[in-house]
Amino acid sequence: MAERLERGAAADAPIGAWLKAGCAAGFAGGLAEVAFMGIYSALGGISGGTMLRLITNTFTSASFAFGPAGAFDGLVIHLILSALIGVAFGVLQCLLHRARAAVSYPILVSSGAALLAGIWAFNFFVLLPVINPAFTVYVPLAPAFFSKLSFGLTLAVTGALVDAARPRVRAGTFAIGKADGRA
Repeated sequence: MAERLERGAAADAPIGAWLKAGCAAGFAGGLAEVAFMGIYSALGGISGGTMLRLITNTFTSASFAFGPAGAFDGLVIHLILSALIGVAFGVLQCLLHRARAAVSYPILVSSGAALLAGIWAFNFFVLLPVINPAFTVYVPLAPAFFSKLSFGLTLAVTGALVDAARPRVRAGTFAIGKADGRA
């Protein structure tokens, strides 16, 4: 019990809880990005299917990417990468929250937005111009940035998932200075 009081209640969430929550939040963030770009595609006159095929083309040949399953494969690739980003985000949050008494939602939101803004910058200015320049030509920078930002903000649900999954102290006991036992 003394160790719990010293480390903080958020530290009691095991790494597995952060990883599961991060994976779920990454998947949700990926879906948020798909929804954002789907709406943009419908309003902007560009093809969502072409965007998904360009994702596939980043990892495969053009003949495969623009074949019959290219758009579906692009969606699957996008969601797998989203889940992996979420897992990495979960590890980051576990490290950031080790000594905290409770999950910090400002840390979740700011680090989620910063992480995905950084991924957007790396993708559009470093990686994609080299390995798939067609993607950077086809997908405008501003919508791509805001889709990544929507992804990053969606990652903040990680805190709610971990916070809900962490063990609670029974009501009426003392923990982290609150009489009800909640941190």
